[in-house]
Formats: sequence, C-alpha cells, structure tokens
Amino acid sequence: MEKTINGHTKEEAIALAFKLGFESEKNRLSCSQSSFHAITTVLGYRNPLIFKTLLPFQGGGSDSGLNSCGAFCGPLAVFGMFFGREYSLWEKGKMDLKASLLGQKLLKKFQETYGSAVCKDIQTHCLGFATRFVKDGELDKEAFKNFEKHGGHELVAPTVVGRGAAWAIEILWDELPKDQDIDLSGIPSMSEAEKMLAEKIKNL
Repeated sequence: MEKTINGHTKEEAIALAFKLGFESEKNRLSCSQSSFHAITTVLGYRNPLIFKTLLPFQGGGSDSGLNSCGAFCGPLAVFGMFFGREYSLWEKGKMDLKASLLGQKLLKKFQETYGSAVCKDIQTHCLGFATRFVKDGELDKEAFKNFEKHGGHELVAPTVVGRGAAWAIEILWDELPKDQDIDLSGIPSMSEAEKMLAEKIKNL
C-alpha cells in the first residue's frame, strides 16, 4: 500500500499543492503566503503566525521585485518550520544546515526552469519585462495594471506559485513521517475504549 501524508499519496499531494497555490495566488495574491498556504494545507501543518509573517516577502521582498521570489520564500519557510535550527543549538553556536540543503534543491528547480529564483528575473523570463509594484511608498497602480494586463495574476504568478508549492512537497516527501508509520493496530476504536472504560468504572 502506497504511503500517505495527511491522507494524500505523493502524486496526489503534489497535484493538490499546485492547485491550491495557483488558486490562492490568482484569487487572493501574495506569492509568499500562497505558496506557504498550499504546502502546509496539503501536509496538515498550517501555522497562522508564520503565514502572517510571510506577507512582506511577496513580490521579491517588499514588492520590489529585486530579491527572492515569494514562491521560493514560502517553501523555505516550510523547510525551516520542519528542519530549522532550534534555539538550543543557536545558543551554543552550533549550525544545522538541513533546511538550507533542502532549499538548495528547490533553488536548483527554480534555476533550471526560470534561470533564477529572483522575482524580476522570473518575471522577465515569463513576461518579457519586470514590475516594481511599489513607487514612492505606495502601490504603483499603473505598473500593477500593466502586470495584470499581461496575465501576471491570471496565469504567470499563479503557475510559479503552484510549481514552487508542488516542488516543495516533492522535496519534503521522503523527509516527513507518513501516516502509516504510526502503528495503530493495537489501539482500540472509540466505542471499544468507551466500553472498556465504562466496565472499569463499574468495577470500582
């Protein structure tokens, strides 16, 4: 029997992560939050605080387009959530590169597909131009409108986000415990346990 995580096979989880990432980015925006949402929803590990924290990582960092794509940052946050360095190691000055090494695998996929994991580079690869969404401290409505006109949030960003989420699931799959790894063969059903407990109470 194929092993599952949160009830999903690997193939199902990858496909669902893509769809959730695509839908979220298309309808609610924020590549960083949308990718994180897709991955953690599929795996069953939603984290509202980390989700909230990821907002300013969108659009290449503060919507500048100049830094890492949010669809790259969201998965990195998931890698860190599972395998990041604990405070106990940090206090001792000891390193743990597990999350970063998983991130390197994701980086390779971005580079092979788009030539880069940088927002402006991915935009240029997919659209032929790059957009900086913020100008003089506020949303550049004309730039945003042009991005939308060329399918930025209709197809381009949603596809990038969906791919990032799907790749993250693929990378994480062999690193996380599967549903079947927990032996429940000796555990009674709820009704059985209730019956046994009632009998125990009766005999007090």
